[in-house]
Parts: sequence; structure tokens; C-alpha cells
Amino acid sequence: MLIEESGWTPIEETVWTWERPLPLKYVPATEEWDGEPFVWARCADADGVFVDPASRRERLTLVGCAPAGQLLTAVERARHLPVGPDGHAGPVGIGDIGLVVEFPVPGADPEAASHHALRAHHWELCAAVLLGCRPSDLDASLVDVVVEAEVHHDGPTRQSTDPADASWLLLGPVAGGHLGECRRVEGLYADRPAPPMRLIGCEPGELLLRRLVRPRGDGDRVRLLAVDRSGRVMRDLGNIPLEITASRPSVLGGALVDLWLREGPTVRPVPAARPVWDVWFEGPPTEPGSWVPFPPEGRAEWVAFAAARQGAGRPPAGPVRHLDGRHITDVPALECALGEAVEGPGGHYLQCWDALYGCSCGGERPREPFTLVWHDAEVARRALAPASMDPAGGTPYMDDVLRLLAQVGITVELR
Repeated sequence: MLIEESGWTPIEETVWTWERPLPLKYVPATEEWDGEPFVWARCADADGVFVDPASRRERLTLVGCAPAGQLLTAVERARHLPVGPDGHAGPVGIGDIGLVVEFPVPGADPEAASHHALRAHHWELCAAVLLGCRPSDLDASLVDVVVEAEVHHDGPTRQSTDPADASWLLLGPVAGGHLGECRRVEGLYADRPAPPMRLIGCEPGELLLRRLVRPRGDGDRVRLLAVDRSGRVMRDLGNIPLEITASRPSVLGGALVDLWLREGPTVRPVPAARPVWDVWFEGPPTEPGSWVPFPPEGRAEWVAFAAARQGAGRPPAGPVRHLDGRHITDVPALECALGEAVEGPGGHYLQCWDALYGCSCGGERPREPFTLVWHDAEVARRALAPASMDPAGGTPYMDDVLRLLAQVGITVELR
């Protein structure tokens, strides 16, 4: 059932319902060419939404690299190590590397504002070790650096080729500083099939019923929407192939079925984030500080929920915002508290933190300038400093944040 006033309601604004005693939690849906939402099924639950990241290490080459900071230190160490039988020296530990791949939006006006003309992919190379380096064929002043790391992508992408005209920026962990740039990363954009998942208690639509009777070898791509108790979309888990490997009468009984999918969402929350989903399932939070009891992984998921409903908060009135700093003991907590100060409970503060380390957007200015009164600021300064100091001699994370806020026109008063 669709709630419609005039024309078709956008898929992310549709209120989804079904006439069953079970709560509706997931809706695989698509949009027709004219914007009409098309429902493939309604589902009471899903297995495989919350998974620990696969511990799969991959070998990548940072091609045409100009290293800096701790990456430069690792390169210098590797140059003095004997080369092993595999042709590499090392390994030399680097730690976590953040990678921002920024590229023009196809067809965008090059004169438009940077956040409209550019797109960025954010990657994490976790627990990276340097296996070796060699002078680059692209430029004698650059090096090709071979690393091994666990590769994670912050957001769904099925792109298997390097973006055209891209810049590649290397960052340290959290606020670990600038680690250099490279021309590309060989092996980064590759096809990495997502793990399977199961949709539980599904009421298939007419087209899906026909597909179950006459299975096809491929699957239509659908958006897997997670809805709250009111039926409003609370998260879009991205496009997945609706490629069904098995179907059975549902464990929930009735006329429902359980569907096994060959591949689920590319990016999924960790199991520690499940309690946050339970909170948001009851609707956007209305009480300040609701994010405080959760661990850092849960707070990071809270930020993702707030970002998904960006602009839907209730900003405090007036030109002054008050930031409660008592519980800012990690970086996700800072983002939760900032979002709450700027947009109210469950709100999101839109900011590109990579602007601190060279992202060309320069930071996002607020719609209207305001003064941010940061209470108990010393809590964040003490808690964040040990983990976020740049080994190459940079500034603590707290100072970097204050610098960016000033850069985008926000006046901060520390108390």
C-alpha cells in the first residue's frame, strides 16, 4: 500500500505498510522510469544484515606515490632492508591508512560548487604493512609502494575500474595526518562479492512470485530499504541483486516465505550496532544524549542514521548552539554531540572532515552562521589527544576540529 497525495511519492519518502500482525522491517523495492515505486516484497526480518567485517587481506600497489609522515618513514625503513626471495623487503608495519579517491561527477558543470562537481569514495586499508617499494615508471621522483591490508569501503560501490581523472589522497588513522598522494592504487577497484543473506517472513509481490515459479539465472537489482515501526524508511542498505538461491515456507508461518539471496548489501553494520537499530526502529530519537550509552561502533552507526535523515532535525532557535561535551570520549561521540547541538536530538552535522587533510571541498559552511558554545571541552581534549596525535608532528585532533570549524565560519567558545 502506497500513501500518495499528488503524483508518485519518492521511494525514500514512501510510508510502507502491510496488513499483518508482524512488524514490517525490510522492503526490496525499485523505481519505475516515471518514478513510481515498485515493491518486490515486504519482509518481517532479515538474517545477515549485521556482520563482522571479513578478515581478508589483499595486496595492493600504491602507484606513483609521494609518501609523507609515517608512510614515508616506512618507505625509508624498507629501503634499508634486504630483499627476500619474493622480491620484496619487509614487512614494515604502517598501521591504518585512509584513502580518499576524489573524481569529477560525469556531466557536472566544472564551474559548479566543488561538492556538486566532485564525488569521493572513502576506503580504509586496515593494519597495513609495507612489503616493498621501487622507483615508479611514471616519475623517477615517485615510488610504487606494495602494501598488504584489510580493505574496507565506506559506502556501497560496485565500480570495478579506477574512476577517471581522480586524485588519490592518503590519510593517517583518525586524525593521523597527511600520508601523501599517489596516482592510483592497483587492485583497489576489483569485484568483491558481498556475503549472502536471508530475507525472513516475506510477502512476495506478483512479479517476484512469478520469478519463484520460473527462476532466472540473474537477479534484478533492488534497493533494500529498512523501515521503522511507522513504515518510514530509516536506512537504505543500497542496491543488491535479487538473485534467489532458495525459498522455503517461512519460519514465521502463515503464507510467508523465507528467501536466500546469493549476495546481500556491500556494506553492513557490525553486530555491536544492532541495539542502535532497535532504538531507531521506534522512530527518530527525541531525547538529547540518547547515543551516550553505546560503544564507539554503536555511536558511529548512530551518525549513519542521523546522516540518512539529514535536514530532518529540529535545530535549536537562535544564533547560539550549545554542545554538551561531557561524553565526548571518542570521535563518533564528537560527531553525535555536534549533530545534536546543530540539529537537535538525532540530528546530523554535515561536514567533510577530510578537508583538514587536503580534500578540495574546503569544508561545508552551515546554512546560517552561528556560535557554538562547547561545554566541558577539556573532556574531548584529554580523551582524543592520545589516539589522534600525528606521529609526524601534527596537531591534536581537537585542535584540528576547532581549526575546521573556524574555517567554515563557526565561532566556538570553549567552556
